[in-house]
Amino acid sequence: MTDTEQIDLPHVEVTIPVGEGPSAVALTPDGSRAYVTNYGRWATHSPGDTVSVIDTATHEVVATVQVGVGPTALEVVPDGSRVYVVNYGSGKEPGHTVSVIDTAGHEVVATIEVGNSPDGVAVTPDGRYVYISELGIETDPGSTMSVIDTATLQVVGSVDVGAAPGAVAIHDNGVHAYVVNYGRPTDTEGTVSVIDLTTNTVATTVTVGRSPGAVAISPDGTRVYVADHGPFGDPGNTVSVIDTATHAVVSVITVGDGPGGVALSPDGSRAYVVNMGGNKTPGRTMSVIDTATQTVMRTVPVERTPAGIAVSADGRRAYLANYGANLVSVIDLARL
Repeated sequence: MTDTEQIDLPHVEVTIPVGEGPSAVALTPDGSRAYVTNYGRWATHSPGDTVSVIDTATHEVVATVQVGVGPTALEVVPDGSRVYVVNYGSGKEPGHTVSVIDTAGHEVVATIEVGNSPDGVAVTPDGRYVYISELGIETDPGSTMSVIDTATLQVVGSVDVGAAPGAVAIHDNGVHAYVVNYGRPTDTEGTVSVIDLTTNTVATTVTVGRSPGAVAISPDGTRVYVADHGPFGDPGNTVSVIDTATHAVVSVITVGDGPGGVALSPDGSRAYVVNMGGNKTPGRTMSVIDTATQTVMRTVPVERTPAGIAVSADGRRAYLANYGANLVSVIDLARL
């Protein structure tokens, strides 16, 4: 399939133009807004510096917020008042900041210094702390996470994790966080560091597929889904499923090439995985996993290079950040 070839997408309600290279999307708790990081272009070392704000009722971009260089991920705090955006920078010049957006005025109210090339962000269920993973660059991978106090907007701690930590998710019980460690180029396996949030230390390390890039926790808290993206030159095609009671991998599910973002339906019956592909062949699919059987029940076409996904609280829609198409696709999940 060529980049210009049209594909039939009856399940897509609308596509919304955003900035260049959208990489992640997050919804406010009430579902009224979607925030999208516009990373820019990795291959040409031309990172962007904006976040698009979408009104989910009208499907229109209602604000564009300038943040740091190369925003890659973001998360909305539980009360919906702020959005924390990590600014990765580029492969040539690492970033080292987190932008804090006030959702009432759609403006940056603070910029916080962290370690090199921050790439993942998660907020504790009580909204008190934000955990930021510091990926580093290929020649100098990071191995730490910064802990931000949301009251003071200061870094108040650090956690040592694996090599090149990326996406992070926090269990609703507030006891454990799961951070994927992308690893070094020579690594044949990836890892997930399980952080004890009461001590800010790694409780255990779980081996998963090569170069994991995304993580999500099931609504009942029993399973962690890790997208084993693999290197962009040799993408993987699996999702590792971790049991949170034993911290063991209990299933490995084959999906499309280069699995990127992963999200669960509110009832936990489905996991949605967007398949980014790799350098040679951009992905154009989303895998729908039946979590009862841990198998792919269907694979659906989407826009080019889907990188991030968020599912609405009512389970009716998915919002896909299509890195290669500069679009956010709104998918009617009932049509799948």
